[in-house]
Amino acid sequence: MISADKLAVSWFRGMGIAGLVFSLVFFILYVVGIVPSAVSPGESAVLWNGSSESYLAETGLVFISGWFRDIGNGYVLSAAALAFLASTALPVLISLGILWFIRKDFLYGIMAIMISCVLVFAIIG
Repeated sequence: MISADKLAVSWFRGMGIAGLVFSLVFFILYVVGIVPSAVSPGESAVLWNGSSESYLAETGLVFISGWFRDIGNGYVLSAAALAFLASTALPVLISLGILWFIRKDFLYGIMAIMISCVLVFAIIG
């Protein structure tokens, strides 16, 4: 039987590689122009210098509950792949945090839960 630590490491490795592959593939599709996009890569670099309000006004993108309807947009697809990559650590960190609390390694458990919270807030925006 495989230990919980080794299972977490193998899960994290597999999900990390999958997230990295998704991110690279969707980013290449976005940059090359295979997937239609409301924001070209050149425009995106210029628009990132302004405020988020001006960015959303210039692009017409919506980053609220209805953002998923624009998933076919190359820019949104690329951002969603990055969010997936960032979220791949969450199941591992949460499960390891619980495991460490059970083992009474409270410092590691608290760190895992705090890192999970930071990732959740980063993904949410």
